[in-house]
Amino acid sequence: MITRLYNTKSLHLIFKRSQLAVFALTFTVCTAIFISVSAFALKAYADSSLNVLSEAINERIQPAVVFSDTVTLNQILAEYNHKYPIRSMQVIDEYNVELARSVQNETSDYSLQHFLDRIFFNYPVILNIQHQHQYYGQLIIYGNSSTIVDFFNKIIFGLIIGFLIILAGLLWSVHSFYRYLMKSIHPIVATANTISEEKNYGLRFAQSEIQELQDINTVFNELLEKIQLNDQHLRTENDKLSHQAHHDALTQLPNRYYFYQQLLHIFDSSLREHSALLFIDSNDFKTINDQYGHQAGDSVLQEIAVRLQSQLHPDDFIARLGGDEFAILIHYVHHTDELNTICQQLSECADLPLYFGDVQISFSFSIGVAQTRFASSPEDLITEADNAMYKAKKLPEHWFIAGNDINNQV
Repeated sequence: MITRLYNTKSLHLIFKRSQLAVFALTFTVCTAIFISVSAFALKAYADSSLNVLSEAINERIQPAVVFSDTVTLNQILAEYNHKYPIRSMQVIDEYNVELARSVQNETSDYSLQHFLDRIFFNYPVILNIQHQHQYYGQLIIYGNSSTIVDFFNKIIFGLIIGFLIILAGLLWSVHSFYRYLMKSIHPIVATANTISEEKNYGLRFAQSEIQELQDINTVFNELLEKIQLNDQHLRTENDKLSHQAHHDALTQLPNRYYFYQQLLHIFDSSLREHSALLFIDSNDFKTINDQYGHQAGDSVLQEIAVRLQSQLHPDDFIARLGGDEFAILIHYVHHTDELNTICQQLSECADLPLYFGDVQISFSFSIGVAQTRFASSPEDLITEADNAMYKAKKLPEHWFIAGNDINNQV
């Protein structure tokens, strides 16, 4: 028998992986959408705030630019650069000559702020510096994304906390659902194992709260019902075949094969010391067949079987060996006088004739008895009983007990 090995996975593992995959996909998509929307909203807010801030700075530096007060101008730029998220500020005059500049500390080219600066604040806010409609120069401001970085850090931290909480809830949910499902599946597995081990096809799968499992139970129960009917039919047929193999079709008594099985059993058990074999053969049965026909002869054999069986103890065994020959195994014989009594009773059961239609048929039989304690083997016992039966045919009482003259006490 070739056994194929397959890589199996538990239902718990499948549930966990599928739920984690769905969760990871959902979390990734939602996070990407949330961050994207937040980024665009922050960009709009930052641009608006930077424009408002630039207008305020422009108003404040206007007098200093008009009077070319670079000291005051640098102080104002440094003040705003320190308080607000501004990467750099530059003031130039009408001839594009730099009057003042303020720059924050440069960040690493690989930092998140540097990356976001290039995305959100790559272009400056440029405002003209005017007084009484006269042009005095320009204010150039580059914003930075420090506040956006702080916001993103908080978002990421919040998302991690939310991820861990949702993941814990998901694992608990998967575990709870798995336990509930296993609780529903366990009766199915237990019932199936019981049916497999005990071959008890009368069992049925219990009702399930889960519709899909109930559908499976229904199908299995219908299958079990068919199997049970087929099993009962097979048992009935096997019983019939067994009965036919061990019984005579005419008299329904055990046949020769069944008789030999019982005889061998006696010689293999303690019954050997207290048993006897009776060979019975009908007298003048050929004459009955010739005079009244074979149907009448069959009726005589059936009647003999019924009358002999009616005289026996339930523990005794009677069989038809074939033709008009019968054999009886008597158990628990403790005295040879008991055998005389049994033979007399069996002979007397043939005193009344058989009525076959309007015909009255008289019949009788001879009985040869052999005791198992005197036989060395089943064959020896059969030979002794057969010889005793032929001796019985010559006696008026028509029975003969072999060994009766040797020892009267069993």
